[in-house]
Amino acid sequence: MPGFANWQQLFAMEYLQLYEEGYAVGDISEPDYAASYLPDSVRNSANKSALTEADWEEAYHALWALRDRGIRADFPFLEPDDFASIIADAPEPPTLERLSDAEYAERIKGAWYGRIGGVVLGKPLEMRKDRKFIKRYLESLNAYPLNDWVPHESQDLGITLRCKPSTLGNIQYAEPDDDIHYTILGLMLVEEQGLNFSKLDVANNHLRNIPYHWLWSCTRQSYYHMVNLTEDRPAEEQIAEFPTKINPLREGINTAIRADFWGYIAPGDPRRAARIAYREVTLNAVKNGVYSSMFVAGALSAALSRNPTIDTILQGGLSVIPRRSRLANVIHEVVEWYATEGDWVPVCDRVYDKYGHLPFLHSLHNMGFVVLSLIHGQLDYSKTITTAVMCGMDTDCTAGTAASIVGAAVGYEGLDKRWIEPFNDQVQTVVAAFGHGTISGLVQRNIALWRKLRDEPVP
Repeated sequence: MPGFANWQQLFAMEYLQLYEEGYAVGDISEPDYAASYLPDSVRNSANKSALTEADWEEAYHALWALRDRGIRADFPFLEPDDFASIIADAPEPPTLERLSDAEYAERIKGAWYGRIGGVVLGKPLEMRKDRKFIKRYLESLNAYPLNDWVPHESQDLGITLRCKPSTLGNIQYAEPDDDIHYTILGLMLVEEQGLNFSKLDVANNHLRNIPYHWLWSCTRQSYYHMVNLTEDRPAEEQIAEFPTKINPLREGINTAIRADFWGYIAPGDPRRAARIAYREVTLNAVKNGVYSSMFVAGALSAALSRNPTIDTILQGGLSVIPRRSRLANVIHEVVEWYATEGDWVPVCDRVYDKYGHLPFLHSLHNMGFVVLSLIHGQLDYSKTITTAVMCGMDTDCTAGTAASIVGAAVGYEGLDKRWIEPFNDQVQTVVAAFGHGTISGLVQRNIALWRKLRDEPVP
């Protein structure tokens, strides 16, 4: 099997991805299995389940060949992949006042603890749960609207959630989660390589520290390709192909959840944060996958400034992504819809109506929910993270990102400690070079690294 899915699954995912990117593969978001470009074995088969993996592999490559036709003439977005072109189409960053060393230490403590609190809150409801399911589940337990940790089981509905150590009454530490792993991996990468790390450094950081099945989406796929590097070409040349090589989830939310640390070490400078994010995320992503990482890094950088507001935070994120991208469009839609609706529920449903056909881990709707929770929460940590979780989709990702941003903006003292104290300062991971440790220890390593590298140029 070529990575995280079989060839039939990859074909369906790749069709939707190419369609969403604007390539001329068809007129609707679902593939036409009678299309002329497909091999006869697929077009003439009355029973698609009877086709072999070889048939679907041939179909995949026939579909991929359509990419050479380029973007559809009527595609309304412009989405470059090189850093200079991305920034050239981005608005100017907001004017931000830098933090003192003491202020930075307080804020970055808020970011780390805040992020972990949001991840743990969202963890039990991850995996394709939408707003209506979550509402029904919580109502069955008299826990809606959410204002506490998620209960583990609804006897009325006969539903038991995953991740019991992250549920109400069962939390004693932050249990392993990829959203937390990536932030730690970012810290470790820069500790070892500095700011001039390469894509090979990023890939080896994953390979040496995380088991394959603890990775998802485009990062699992680049891991797969790393394991299968050949000896006939330089590794760097092969790695340069990873963003599009059998990688239909190249615009997934997996990229945004890797971005926090780049904002953490570039406070008050969204362009600097985005440049670091770009170096890392282009290992295995394109377009809105890349922009999602840069947006989160830019928003976090803006949050780590004097007197941040939701407006300046969003401006910081928007200042590092193309104005004419789909991600910028989603963000502006959510802002406009909220101004009209005045509440998160109808806006959430509008996001589902327009973008619900995308994979549950896609960047666009999930980043829409991050922005919605920030706008609705207005730097109230509890309100922000509970809104993000109640929106649904990739809930540990969205709540973790929104929580990180608010935590960075309000600092540790601005967090409601009921979301923090159950961890007993303990975080457990599967990261080989970290294992189990303290959140406070991660904060101190972050502060030390920032002091060391804050004046270093970013290549």
